[in-house]
Amino acid sequence: MQIKTFIIDAFTNEAFKGNPAGVCLLDAPITESIMQSIASELNLSETAFLQQTTSGEQYNIRYFTPTVEIDFCGHATLASAKLVLDKLGKDKVEFTTRTQLKITANKEAEYLKMQFPIYQPVAYTPSDELLASFGITHPIATKYASELAMLLVEVKDKQTLLNISPNFPKALASSNTVKEVVVTTKSEEEAYDFYSRCFCPWLGINEDPVTGSVHSVLAKYWGDKLNKQELSAYQLSKRGGFLLLKILDNNSLEVRSNAQIVLEGMLNI
Repeated sequence: MQIKTFIIDAFTNEAFKGNPAGVCLLDAPITESIMQSIASELNLSETAFLQQTTSGEQYNIRYFTPTVEIDFCGHATLASAKLVLDKLGKDKVEFTTRTQLKITANKEAEYLKMQFPIYQPVAYTPSDELLASFGITHPIATKYASELAMLLVEVKDKQTLLNISPNFPKALASSNTVKEVVVTTKSEEEAYDFYSRCFCPWLGINEDPVTGSVHSVLAKYWGDKLNKQELSAYQLSKRGGFLLLKILDNNSLEVRSNAQIVLEGMLNI
């Protein structure tokens, strides 16, 4: 069997920036075991598997880290949209996840535009051990989004965010509830409203370069704090990446960014 396979850098205008995702275009179903093996072989933070349904613009999508399947991945969805809209020449696309979440995407000027869900975080007090494993003292706020099993931690400034150097073994041992930690701060620069970094050792990813899904939480959090419906965000990983966000209503978020196809070929199984 041969599978058309791509590596696509998401949330960036440049190759080798943003977050690389594997995208496999399936002609026929394959087993979860094979999908997991492919994701492990590619060893990217996520690999998406697309299979077209009876409609030419509709695809089922599943996401695998190198170690586990997850329900939703923003950057792998953007990478998949880049493939379908640019490489396959579609005007729009709708993805359906394994949890039946519908995600639409189309082009708008130089950007790819998608609609994500919005998740409302709630007040949450993490353990002292978990915060200590990230070297965080005196956080401004801590919240939890159950949909993503995600802890949100606001810190005082950009330098504090840049200085975070987690002890990942201690983090893994300190929580069975949290699956990812996003640390965020308000930007004092005009180009962006807020910054973030995302850590997911529980999913086999120590630091994710750019994480679309957590902005389903961050958009609402910062939108409420800054009293804004439209926000610009930058994830401060080594690769870095940007997202332009627009809160449409209490349940939906518009995300604009870009992606670059950097590799394509055939995977032999």
